[in-house]
Amino acid sequence: MSQLLDRKLKHFFTLMDRDQSGTLELNDYLTTADNVRSAFGIAEGSAEHHELRQAFTRFWEDVIKPMDTNGNGHVNFDEYLTAYNAGVRDDPQGYQRMKPISDAILTIADTGSTGKVTADDFARALSGYGVPEPECRVAFTALDKDGSGFLTSDELQTAIEEYFLGTDPELPGNALFGRF
Repeated sequence: MSQLLDRKLKHFFTLMDRDQSGTLELNDYLTTADNVRSAFGIAEGSAEHHELRQAFTRFWEDVIKPMDTNGNGHVNFDEYLTAYNAGVRDDPQGYQRMKPISDAILTIADTGSTGKVTADDFARALSGYGVPEPECRVAFTALDKDGSGFLTSDELQTAIEEYFLGTDPELPGNALFGRF
């Protein structure tokens, strides 16, 4: 594994560790879902809120929870990195298990139902993950390859793949979750 990818994964792990316990647990993912809900003004308990929480719960159940090799209900970074290498990076189908969250975020961030995400909506979505707004703006500019002022779902999917799979330091997707 490259040092760059290790650093990106550590950064994302730290962002997702919402209670700063040094481990991931379901509540960290639900807190992120609730933060994204709040950033978009989605009513607590609404169908959209429920769908978002379900997407994060499915991701926890299908991807993160199985990384818990000692069965304590928490995933530390070593467990995360080991399982990531075996289940996502080295397994062509592994990355596909990450799609429920990206799809849920894309649906919410596409507030105009145009298939495009504005810089403001992109910043709101990533703020739910704890990425500072100035870093969201830098990331948006890097990811908006055609300078249209929007990110399409294809541009966002490419960025997500570049972040979680890319080892080239020049990839625009490296900026997706802010500085690391």
